[in-house]
Amino acid sequence: MRIALPGLLMLLAGTAAAQEGFPLDGTWRGETTAKDGSHRTIVLVMQWDGKQVSGTMNPGRGGADFTGGKLNADGWKFTLAFKDGQGANVRFEGAISNLGKYNRALSGKWTEGASSFDIRFVHE
Repeated sequence: MRIALPGLLMLLAGTAAAQEGFPLDGTWRGETTAKDGSHRTIVLVMQWDGKQVSGTMNPGRGGADFTGGKLNADGWKFTLAFKDGQGANVRFEGAISNLGKYNRALSGKWTEGASSFDIRFVHE
């Protein structure tokens, strides 16, 4: 019994640490290929404050903070609109898939300035 109890406590602690309370919390990485063949990676670090989704696009130099992301639980649709580091309008409309799994995805349409493309973000 003395050996089983510490093992059980360690198992429960590991399970609790792996869970996240909100499906968009964390780091999301999306990659896309432009028509000219060039690759682009977009990183979103997001958190939920109980009312809205906020975070940073491409953390570091040239990154952009955002607030006001909205998640509609009906269909798990997510929308986000903000200005990037250069002042261009950015908009994302998509939906979460594989909800409840660690490897959930966020797929949709990314619009930045005059260009727009489909992108799939994966949760890291």
